[in-house]
Order: sequence, then C-alpha cells, then structure tokens
Amino acid sequence: MRYSEKNQRLTYLFLSNFSIYFTGMGLFPLLPLYATEFGATSAMVGIYLAVTYVAITAGTLLTGRLVQRLTPRGLFLFSGGLGALALVFLGQANALWHLFILTAVIWFTGGSGLALVSILTGLVADKNSRGKSFGLMFMTRPVASLSGGLIISWLLSDYSYSLMLMALAAVWAILPVVGLLSLRHWQPDELARNSEQQPQQPAPLGWTFYLLLVVVLLSTLALYGSRMTMSLSMQSLSFTASDVASTATVSGLFGLPIVPLGGALSDRLGRKRMLIVTVVAGALGTLALTTAAQLWHFWLATSMMLFAQSVGLTVASALATDLLSARALQRGLPWLNGAGWMAGIVGFAGAGYVLEALGPQLLYLGAAGLAGLAALLALAIRPQTAPENPLAAAARLLMVKLSEQARIAARPTPLLSRRPAKAAC
Repeated sequence: MRYSEKNQRLTYLFLSNFSIYFTGMGLFPLLPLYATEFGATSAMVGIYLAVTYVAITAGTLLTGRLVQRLTPRGLFLFSGGLGALALVFLGQANALWHLFILTAVIWFTGGSGLALVSILTGLVADKNSRGKSFGLMFMTRPVASLSGGLIISWLLSDYSYSLMLMALAAVWAILPVVGLLSLRHWQPDELARNSEQQPQQPAPLGWTFYLLLVVVLLSTLALYGSRMTMSLSMQSLSFTASDVASTATVSGLFGLPIVPLGGALSDRLGRKRMLIVTVVAGALGTLALTTAAQLWHFWLATSMMLFAQSVGLTVASALATDLLSARALQRGLPWLNGAGWMAGIVGFAGAGYVLEALGPQLLYLGAAGLAGLAALLALAIRPQTAPENPLAAAARLLMVKLSEQARIAARPTPLLSRRPAKAAC
C-alpha cells in the first residue's frame, strides 16, 4: 500500500472516530444532569448509564457479524444515520424511558462504529508504528473533548438541551458521509469476504491477551465509576452544568499532545511499560477526587483520568495487534473495546448504589484500589516482542561486526597456481 493512500485512509478513520467521540465525550458529563430533570435518583442515574453501556457493549461485540451482513461501508451508513436520528429525538424526549431507549440507540451505533474503526486501523497500520497510528486515532478523544466541551458549554449557557442535541446530530452525520466518500474505493466487502474464507473454528487469542482484557476491564471500571460520581459531586457543590462541561474542555486540552506522544513512546519504550504508567495515572486521578473542592481540582483529576483512558486504550490496542494474528484481530479488538464498555456497565450500575450507601469518598478510594490491582496484573503481561535497549543493540551490532572480521581473518588464503614456472631459455 502506498504511503499517501495509507495516510488518506487513516485520515478518514480519524474523522469517523472524531464524530463519535465528540458526541459521546461532550454529552456524557451531562447525562446524569439531564436525567435528574426527569426525576431520576442517584441509583436510577447509575442504572440509566449502565443500560446505555449494555448497548455500546452489544454494538461493539456484534461488529463482526454486522460487517458480514452490511459490509463496512453499510455499517458506517447504518450507524451514522440511526445515531443522528436518535440524537434529534433525544432532544424532544419528555419521559425518562425515552432517555433510556434513545441513549441506548446512540451508544449501540457508536460502539459498532468505534470497533470497526479500530479493526481497520489495525489492518492498515505498520508493525513498527502501530503505537503511533493508534495514538493518532485515539487523539480524537482529547480533540473531541476539547472542542465538544467548548461548544456544548456555549450551547447550554445560551440555548437549550434540544438545540445542543441537534448540533451533535449534525456532527454525528460525518460518519455516513465518510462512509460514502472513503470506503467507495476501499473494497468495502474485504473484511466480510475474508471472514467467509476463514475456517469456522475461531482463531486462538492466547492467555496473554485475556490477561490484557482483565487489566483493561479493571482500570476502566475504576475510571467510569469515578467519572459518573464526579458529575454528581460537582452538582452537590453547586457547580453549574457549564462548569461540569468545562472538565471535558480542560482535560481535552491537556490530552491533545499527550495521547499521540504516549502511542509513539510505546513503540520505543515498550507497550507494557506505558500501559502500567497509564493505569497508575488513573489511580492517582481517582485519588485526587477525594479532596476535590474547587473547579481546578476537578480539571486536574479529569485530565489524569483522560490520559489514563485514552493512552491506555491506545497502548492496549497496539499491544493486542502485536499479540494477535491477522485472523484473530477481527475478533480480539472488538473484545478489547467491549471490555471497556463492560466496565462501564458494572461501574455505572454499582457506583450509584455505592454512592448512596457509602458516599463518594469511599467510592473513590475503592476505585483507586481497583486501578492499583490492574497495575499489578499488568506486570505479568509478557509481550511477544519488546523494544531492545539502545546500548544492548549497539553491543550486539559490535559483536556481529567483530565476529565477521574474525571469520574473514580465519579464512584460508587461496593457494597460488602450483604449475611449475617455465625454464628460461
């Protein structure tokens, strides 16, 4: 594949990721507040968010089957069109059950779209620059968080939820447009055709990949539970909806240079090492919420949590691509993305009840403990390949050169012709 063509495909995938994350990350901090306008309690808010994440998990895990039936291009059109309509109708909702259904539709289509983008990125990216490619792809999270926070804060302060959701529907409409323009020349039935040619028995994933799944599950469980509780904590401290939305803006500004840098560093320093750094950062961000009382405290905590989630998923996706074969990749990456959404289900449903029973402080401490356990489990991951230390590489190259010189020196000198010289006349 030509370099320019590969960059063009990654650009289209970046735009698709951006349209989904812009909507999700901009809307997510406001969902608990929007639900309380319909009379939802803390426990009901947790169930509401858990139901939406059941939907995004289902959309992620069903991506392979949807690709076979609809083709990648058809899946882009389906997810984009249905998600945009659901966003418009969400602004016209007048009952809590309307919120449950419409938000579930949005998160289902978003999950399938994100999983498809992740699979296509893994197939396009080079082995030696996968961290960089996934880093650029997951850079859509801080970009979307920054721009979405600014725009949504402005729309909420000057207009209404209804107009804000119509604007988000317009952004979501980028998804079908990209599907029409980019996948037209990209053999849209390639993944489905490859799946039909593969044997029925699924490709093995390996215990190392399953351990990676557990690490992602535990670390994101801590982040999701803390994130939902943080919105309610800010509301109890009399912060406005614009203040809550500003956490997405500031964390996006922080993560903008950090996410691609983290992916590039994993190519050089090793995926496992960077994965542990991100998990520890998430634990520290959660602990910071235990003493947060001013707005900048919440900005700091959400910045660390966004770094942990965005860079962590970047490194985990690149590591999974290193571990899995091409046949197993189409099954493994949706499962990896689905692990994060499964954590959202448990985190949101459990956080609401824990918050009512024990309060926010104990919830934040428990979440930090889960992140610490994930960091310990990450130590047991054994990547198939690891980047070589520069000094060790130089020493190895020197030894190779010396051994080559020794072989040349020990090689016998060719004998001269043994024919007797002619006698002088």
